[in-house]
Amino acid sequence: MSLGLVTAILILGSIPFVALPFYTARNREQAENSSVEEAENIAEQANIDIFRDQQLQYQQQVDRGEISAEQQAQMLIEAEQLLLNNTAAVQLQRVASKGSLNKMAKGFWLLPVLIFAISLSSLGIYRSLGSGIDQQIAETLAERMVNQQSQVTPALIARIAERVKQRPDNLYYWTILAEDAVAASKMLAASDYFAEALRIQPNEPYLLAQYAQALFFVDANRFSDRVIAALDQAYGADSQNQTVLGLKGIQAFQEADYSRAISYWQGAARGLNPAGDSWKALQGGIQQALQLAGDMPTDSDAVTVNLKLSIAPSIQFEPSQLVFVAIVEADGPPMPLAARKLLAGELPLELTLSDSDVLMAGRSLADKNIRVVARLSSTGSATPQQGDWQVISDVVTSSSADLQFSLEITSPYAQ
Repeated sequence: MSLGLVTAILILGSIPFVALPFYTARNREQAENSSVEEAENIAEQANIDIFRDQQLQYQQQVDRGEISAEQQAQMLIEAEQLLLNNTAAVQLQRVASKGSLNKMAKGFWLLPVLIFAISLSSLGIYRSLGSGIDQQIAETLAERMVNQQSQVTPALIARIAERVKQRPDNLYYWTILAEDAVAASKMLAASDYFAEALRIQPNEPYLLAQYAQALFFVDANRFSDRVIAALDQAYGADSQNQTVLGLKGIQAFQEADYSRAISYWQGAARGLNPAGDSWKALQGGIQQALQLAGDMPTDSDAVTVNLKLSIAPSIQFEPSQLVFVAIVEADGPPMPLAARKLLAGELPLELTLSDSDVLMAGRSLADKNIRVVARLSSTGSATPQQGDWQVISDVVTSSSADLQFSLEITSPYAQ
């Protein structure tokens, strides 16, 4: 809902509250004046009735000889004067009542003026103290998401930077500024922005991980005391965070603890797209660590598994469903030697698995009885569930350097 529509609704909603006192006062005044006018009419009629009674009494007194005609005339003059005085008082009161009504009617011109003034002042206060600017920023960001525009424009960043000065406890704004600074390789600014965000939410794993990474770059890729402290805090908040695991792997590698480096990097690689640069970079680091640790098999011993994988046309699935591919020992523990996670929409495809895909440092695909398992998950879980579909290859001995498999997922999973 746009700011203009919200403002219009609020203004329209306020009109009855502003107008209500006017109409209440007017109705009350009209009721009071109606009662007064009715009383005035009664009083006026009573005065006339009294005057007529006096006329009749005076005439009867003349007829009985109690008073003379001259006295009757004088008494009638006095009675007429009293009637006139009483009538004049009633008329004055009536005029005063009508004047009050006229003033109230004339005062109604204030109603539209008050509505306009209140609306204008409310809008000004809302813009300065309320969330009008925040609403505009949110609408702009939402439009960019709908249009699939990943980068925030400099103009919008400038507006957010200005707004966050007025609302320094807005976690969302600090995070946007930090991510924009990272995208622009302004790591010092990014670390400051992430620090502000952590001031508001100090235990947020994502913010802790990004802050540690920003400090690492600011300190020239060195694990200074503050980088180590930030990294340990991030690891304590989320030990499975890919950014944290990547940094922990680098730290272990620099300390020549290659087995730990491999373990961290393998954890960081889980769930990444094998076609992505991040996954490839981690695999390159794992290969280098294996070579330095002396665990890298020679070219003659290295085993690669080349797999052509597809899903049977009869199976209905969503492109976003996960496919888990694993190489397991036929006569060993159930934990896979190597594994890869794919999207169903990527199939059919050809992929290669090697020692760089092993899940535990020190293990190898060479000289083992292995088989390949590919499973289309119905729940997204790596643990097999009812409703999954799978294919399992024959058992082969990985004595040759190059193994070829062509598999099609066709069978429902059965426990």
